[in-house]
Amino acid sequence: MKILFLRPEGSKIPIIPNHEVINIPLFKPVCIEYDNKKIQEYQSIAFTSINAVKCFNDFDKIQNKKVFSIGESTFNELKSKGIISEFPDNYDSINLAYLILHEKVKSVVAIRSKKASRDMSNILSKEINYDEIYDYDLVLDKENIIKAIELLNCKVDIVVLSSSEIAKTVADYLKNDCYKIISIGPMTTKTLSQIRSDIHVYQSRKYDIDGIVELINEIARV
Repeated sequence: MKILFLRPEGSKIPIIPNHEVINIPLFKPVCIEYDNKKIQEYQSIAFTSINAVKCFNDFDKIQNKKVFSIGESTFNELKSKGIISEFPDNYDSINLAYLILHEKVKSVVAIRSKKASRDMSNILSKEINYDEIYDYDLVLDKENIIKAIELLNCKVDIVVLSSSEIAKTVADYLKNDCYKIISIGPMTTKTLSQIRSDIHVYQSRKYDIDGIVELINEIARV
């Protein structure tokens, strides 16, 4: 089977035996300047993606803080910097927010993409002192959009949507009748359904790339 991923440059792309994996990056992550003075004001800090870790320059300022990460991949990226973090069982920002509340911290700053959803803010701002620092942006690659649209015209067997931003970008070009569409988790599924309620989605039970690979293998066996 041909499997289309649309993950940003530098993201983990799995090797799946007996399948052709294609990745066309719709976005390029670009590190941006941020106000690091905020960091000292908060008891804890949360990283919501690998790119948030890669673009962060102030690890010396968080050595004594409680650190959270959105999932195992981000945990491993932080670990490579000498930082140990806690992450939720289900890897999305909503579950991360509830983990932070469960740990009863009084304040947290989240390191995020400039295009991050409002889900964490909506949950945490009402309960604790919460703020966000944006240390990277996702820049759309227009040439790759054209390439992706061509493949979405029934030239692959599975399309993987690994973020809400990717779902929003390709929603209008998705088809039910010639390939299966996989979502990495409930936030991405919700985003797509708000734009295209007609699209049938297979949602990963584990909200990460490993979960997607497991689901692809299940689909392939049917």
